[in-house]
Formats: sequence, C-alpha cells, structure tokens
Amino acid sequence: MNLLRPIYYLIISSIFFLSCAKDEVLFDPIAQFDLEQPQIKTYANTNYPNMIYSGDTTGIWYEIVNPGTPDSYEYKVVDTINYYGQAVKTLRMPTITVKYVGKLITDNSIFDSNQTEAGFISNLGGLISAWQIAFVPKSVGAISFGGLTTKGLQKGSKIRIVTPSYYAYGNRAAGKIPANSPLFFEIEVINIK
Repeated sequence: MNLLRPIYYLIISSIFFLSCAKDEVLFDPIAQFDLEQPQIKTYANTNYPNMIYSGDTTGIWYEIVNPGTPDSYEYKVVDTINYYGQAVKTLRMPTITVKYVGKLITDNSIFDSNQTEAGFISNLGGLISAWQIAFVPKSVGAISFGGLTTKGLQKGSKIRIVTPSYYAYGNRAAGKIPANSPLFFEIEVINIK
C-alpha cells in the first residue's frame, strides 16, 4: 500500500492542476492586434492627419516631422553569435539621447515624458520594439531590418508613431499603461552615437 500512495497523490495533484488550467484563457496576440487596428487608424487620422500607415506587418502609423541632419549617423551591421551558436549579422544598436512624449490613445493622456535639455539617454536595444522599428533603417545593404525609413532616424529627427500594444508592452501592464494598450509617441533625436 505504501508504494501506491505516491502514485495516488500524483493522480490527485494532476487532476487538480488540469481542472484549474482549463479555466485559464490563453492570450491571442493576433486577435488583439486585429482588435487594435481600427482604433489606431481612427486615432491617427483624427489627431495626426499627416500620419501614414507603415504598409507592413507591424501595423505602426508614423509621421516624419523633421528628417534631421542627413547622414549624421551610419547604422552598422555586425557579426554576432545567436542563441543557437550560429554566426548571424545584426544591427549595432546605437545609444540615443531623445526628448519624447508618450500617450495612451484611449484618452490621449500622457503616461510618460522627458522634455529636459539633457533628454533621455538609453541604448536602443533596451527599449520597446516600436522604438527600435522607428529608429532603424529599412535595410543596410542587402540585409533587411524592417525600419520605417530608408536611412533610419538621424540627429535632429523628429517622428510621431502610433504602435499596436504588441510592439510596446503587450498584454502586461507597465506603470500607468494598462495591458493591451496601443500607444502614441513623439520622439525628437537630440543625439545618436
């Protein structure tokens, strides 16, 4: 009988776990993306009529307010080793200094901002995907990186973007940002190196 007791506990635990797990609804990012697209389009057209749809799978709308100083920064491809030990070509992420405003598109309220003279400084690789897509060029040579502009943002560039939650914080809340929130950003590049 003592040999059967661990098996009995395992069966009871499994039944309990499975009964709890079936009540959990799995998040569907594609359905959320589809839900947000009309909201984003309406927000962009209503508040920023010069915004254009990126025309790709990101669903990002954008407007170049100021292209910046041409060729003030050159995006470079570097060789790295990926998670699987394979040699791959990636983009070297620059350190950026920016002024920015971030808003929720649901009520146009500001959730974050930095308009100081010194600006906000960060490595681009540590920021949300929407910012990376806004900054990097469409391609460097024959390698595509999926950015919004041909040469990427430059020193002095100013861009407005509206991004689906997928390229921001997804289905996680972050500070004043509720889960599944499409976001607006206005970003002015003070420096990039």
